[in-house]
Amino acid sequence: MTKAPGTILTNPEMEATYFGIPVSYWGEDGDMLALGHPGPRKALAAFNRHARRYCGLVNVADDPKAEADDWLADIREGWLVITTPNPAEGDDPDWDWVSVEATAETPNAVPVTFLDA
Repeated sequence: MTKAPGTILTNPEMEATYFGIPVSYWGEDGDMLALGHPGPRKALAAFNRHARRYCGLVNVADDPKAEADDWLADIREGWLVITTPNPAEGDDPDWDWVSVEATAETPNAVPVTFLDA
């Protein structure tokens, strides 16, 4: 079922789920996004698994010598309002969803965890 452009999504389709955490690449720079606030270490575990299974990388750094502590500072919790793309606002209609950063108080915002690669 096709949803109208700009429809709010509180449970967007993600690329995969690891350890109960839905994850997806986000943007075009290798950043990743997890739904929820599972904590930095659990999020990193899900991101590493996604890098291995989805992209065939060794880990998020694609470096067998990388250590978790090197990446924990690049993980942050936040909130997004996620919607279906609205081409009238310049969104690519081929995308599954688009998002805008928000706060916990923003209506329809969902908790997310970012990996800024």
